[in-house]
Amino acid sequence: MTRARGGLPKRILPVWMVVCLDFTVFAAALVVFALFHHVLPRAMSQTPLVITGSADITPQSPASMDTGDTGSINAFFVQSGATNQTAAPGDFSSTFPMGDTGATALYSYQSDTARVAVNKLKVGESVCFVADVWVRDVRSVRSGLAKGQAGQGVTDDVVDMSRQLEAIAAINGDYYGARARGIVIRNGALYRDSAYEDVCVLYEDGVMETYTKEEFSISEAVERKAWQAWSFGPELLDGGKAKTMFNSSVVPANPRSAIGYYEPGHYCLVVVDGRQRDYSLGLDMKELSSLFEKLGCKTAYNLDGGQSAMMTFEGELINQPYNGGRPSSDIVYITP
Repeated sequence: MTRARGGLPKRILPVWMVVCLDFTVFAAALVVFALFHHVLPRAMSQTPLVITGSADITPQSPASMDTGDTGSINAFFVQSGATNQTAAPGDFSSTFPMGDTGATALYSYQSDTARVAVNKLKVGESVCFVADVWVRDVRSVRSGLAKGQAGQGVTDDVVDMSRQLEAIAAINGDYYGARARGIVIRNGALYRDSAYEDVCVLYEDGVMETYTKEEFSISEAVERKAWQAWSFGPELLDGGKAKTMFNSSVVPANPRSAIGYYEPGHYCLVVVDGRQRDYSLGLDMKELSSLFEKLGCKTAYNLDGGQSAMMTFEGELINQPYNGGRPSSDIVYITP
């Protein structure tokens, strides 16, 4: 034992204790290094960007966005998702029907949060499936992504997606993954901001509106808290009236999928079978537009059709898609 300054004894630690202390300090340093070098950066990179309502929120697309560079597009989809988790979505309890809306329907689901009644209609030489949808909350109108991820070229079976997501009713979406352009907002998350053609937006207040490419503003849509945005088209109604001119080159009779809007909380999903002689020929765009006018919709929008046109009810395919249908990048579905 020696004495330190001031005459107090200074204790010398055993060698084994010094070694243990050094090892403990070294291990702690390694933990801190790993935390700041590996864990925190990864956690920060996975944190979604919160949409605040500001007009200046549009993510910048990579320069290769329009070149068909799949890798760059997939990276853009993954990194630019932004979910608004602060605003309360629309509550339509005041207009939600008290009675059974599907008493005479072909398929019916009735609960305190959603009412879905599906009927099979004959329109000319075509068979149509119309799902009348009432929801108490806008969050019951959802989009499902193939394999749970956003990206060009990612697809999955429509029936499988509807089962995995436990959808009451579902139809194929706009197949955004087949194109490098087009607005993509899914369940409040902005994934892609480059315009394509006509755009359909469902807002958190339950209002659904359609726009031409020139009319649409991504900043205004985000500021109004867009819940879903689809890019396929064309828009089908003008002030609730059928149109005769459309922003589309695919106007002859075809299988169709489309979505319609009556009022906040009240929508319809439509699938038309086609290209099947002696069963259903499909509707041309004027006939589809006229159908939505007769249904009484204020707004309607054409989604991907052809072989993609499929509708499920409680996980089962209920229409007869052309050539058995095909996988898609997304679905529109109703959940309790």
